[in-house]
Amino acid sequence: MITVNTNTLGAQPGQSAPNMADLIAGRFGLFHAKEAPICDNLDNAIIGYMTITPDTKGNPQSGDFAYGQVQSIDSLGAGDDGKKVIPPVGGAKEWITQILLMADGSLYSRARVNANGFQPFIKRW
Repeated sequence: MITVNTNTLGAQPGQSAPNMADLIAGRFGLFHAKEAPICDNLDNAIIGYMTITPDTKGNPQSGDFAYGQVQSIDSLGAGDDGKKVIPPVGGAKEWITQILLMADGSLYSRARVNANGFQPFIKRW
């Protein structure tokens, strides 16, 4: 039989337990618990998910359908705190891929390998 030690687990008397969704949402590439942050520039997005708008620099679309989500994936991970942003210059063994899911149903992707620049977006769908 397992006995739970209430002195160390869960909420302490007079203190609430932290909400795990609030602690990890949006970190390490996970979805955000609320609205995703708006991406100002696709070249320095957070590794994970962000919202893109017509004002997002580098957005391959314009107008009413220039809204969507970007997923940025880095071969070196999302950083120790889970909120790594894309560095201005890549390093050795660093591959970054971005996938854009747009309001009109289209899908764009691009990649950056090592210290090279990003390739142009390619419309996949």
